[in-house]
Amino acid sequence: MSDQKLIIGYYRLSMEDASEGESNSIINQRKLVKDYISNIPELAAMSFQEFYDDGYSGSSMERPAIKQVLELARENKVQCIVVKDFSRFARNYIEMGTYLEQIFPFLGVRFISISDHYDSKDYRGKSSDIEVQFKGLIADFYVKDQSVKVKAAVSTKREKREYCCGSAPYGYRINPENKKELLIVEDEAEVIHRIFELTNQRYSKMDICRLFNEEGVLTPLQSMSRRQKSDSKKASSKGLQWTNDMIRKILNDRNYIGCMVYGKTMIPDPGTGKKVPVPRNQWKVLEKHHEPIVSKETFEKVQSLQIRHTRKSKFDRETTLLSGYVKCGTCRRNLTTSNKLHGHILYSCAYSQGKEDTGCFAGKADDKMLEHIVLNEIKAYLRQNITRDQMQQSMREQHEDNIKAYKVESVDCEKRQEQIKIQNRQNYEKYHEGQMDQKQFMEAKRQLEEERERLQRRAQELEELISGEKEILMKKNVPVEQMMEYLGYEKLTPEMLERYVQEIYVHDSGRVEVEWKALA
Repeated sequence: MSDQKLIIGYYRLSMEDASEGESNSIINQRKLVKDYISNIPELAAMSFQEFYDDGYSGSSMERPAIKQVLELARENKVQCIVVKDFSRFARNYIEMGTYLEQIFPFLGVRFISISDHYDSKDYRGKSSDIEVQFKGLIADFYVKDQSVKVKAAVSTKREKREYCCGSAPYGYRINPENKKELLIVEDEAEVIHRIFELTNQRYSKMDICRLFNEEGVLTPLQSMSRRQKSDSKKASSKGLQWTNDMIRKILNDRNYIGCMVYGKTMIPDPGTGKKVPVPRNQWKVLEKHHEPIVSKETFEKVQSLQIRHTRKSKFDRETTLLSGYVKCGTCRRNLTTSNKLHGHILYSCAYSQGKEDTGCFAGKADDKMLEHIVLNEIKAYLRQNITRDQMQQSMREQHEDNIKAYKVESVDCEKRQEQIKIQNRQNYEKYHEGQMDQKQFMEAKRQLEEERERLQRRAQELEELISGEKEILMKKNVPVEQMMEYLGYEKLTPEMLERYVQEIYVHDSGRVEVEWKALA
C-alpha cells in the first residue's frame, strides 16, 4: 500500500439490528457505501479499505474493527470515513458529537453519513447543524430505550422461570428442544460430585487439583469446548490445568443445587455499556429452577467446611481442632492461639490485651481442657436429644398415618377421574344414538368436566401434603444410631463439631457456652 491516505467504509451489525430486517445487514451497508463512493469521482480515486463489526452494540466503542479504524486515523493514514448512518458509528450522543466536532477535525478526517446526508466537509469551520445533533440524541435515547426493553423482557422470562443467564454453566447444557431449560451433562456432573465428595473428605483445593491433573481429568473449559465441538484457541492456550480458583468457583456455585443466580453485574449507564459488579448479598436467586447436581445438605456442609477450614497456628504452623469455633464470649471475635508448649496450645482474646475493663476473656484457655469440656457438652446434648427423639415417636406415627390417608385419597381421585372418562364416552354414545339431546349431553359434560378439574386440584393438593409430611418426618428423624456411637467416644472429633456445633464462646468468668446447629 502506498503512502496515499485511505477512504474507509465502516459497517456494523448488532443483534438488535439483525431483528429489524435486511436493511441494516452488512451486505446492504457495503453496497450502499460502495455505490455512494463510486458516484463521487474524488472519493472513487482514493485507496479504499473496509472494516466491519458483526454482533456488537453501538452503545460502546469497545469494538475490534472500530478500534482499528481509529488507530489508523491517529496514525494519519485516513482521509475519509463513510458509514450508512450515524448509528453505525456510535449510538452515544455525546461520544458521536465529540468525534464529529473535535477528534475528526483535529485529525483531518472527513466523515460521511450517507442516510443522514451529512458530510463534514460542508461543516468545516462551524458546528454541525441542529438536525445532526438531534439525530445523535435520538440514537442515544434509542440505546437507553432498548436497555429498558431488554430488562423488561428478561424480567418477564424470570417470572416464567425460564433460563436467561446466557450460556449454561459447567455441568449443564441448554435443552436443544427447549432453549429455556437446563439439562445435566452426566460426565461433567460426575466431576462436580467428586469435587464435593473430596472436599467433604477433607481434601484441600490444591489436593483436588493435583489429583485431577495427574488423572488427566478435563477442566471445565476443555470439557465444554469438546462438547460444543469448538476449536477454541482459548482452551488451547490456557485452562489446561485444574487450579484452586476453578475448584472454589464450583464449590460456591448455587447453580449446582438447582438455583438460577442472576443480577451479579449491572450497567449504571446504558450509554456506556460498562458493567460493574454487584455485592454477593444483593444477587438474585431463584430456587428450584432446574434439576440439582448436588443436594442442598452437601452444598451447605461444604460451605461450612470452607469457612471452618482447619487454621494453622500463627507461631508453630500446627493445626488446632477448635480453630474457627472458639470465640470470646463478649466481643464475639475469634480467639487467637499461642505457640505449642509441652503439647498444649493456649487460646486468648487479642482484643483484651493491653486494655482494661473490656469485659473480654482475659485469661488463657488450654486447648485440651476446652476439647474435654466441649466433648462433655456434646454428650449431654446428645442424651437430651435421644430422649426427645423417643418422645417424638408418637408424633412420627401420626405423620406416617397422615401420609397413608392422603395416598388412599389420591388413589380414589385417580379412579374417579378414570370413571369420568368412561362416563363421558358413554354419554357421547347415548347422544349419538339419540338417547340424549344436545342440551342434556352438554350439561352432563359440563358437570363431569367441573368434577374432573376439582379432582385434579385435589390430587395436586394431596401431593403437596404428602411431600410436606415427608419433609417433617425427615426433620424429625434424628440419627439416633450416630448419636449413640458418639456417646461412646472418649475424644472430640472434627465430625462431631461439624455436625452439632455452631460456635463456642469462652467467657471471662470461665464459663464455656456452646451454640448448637439445628438438628436435621
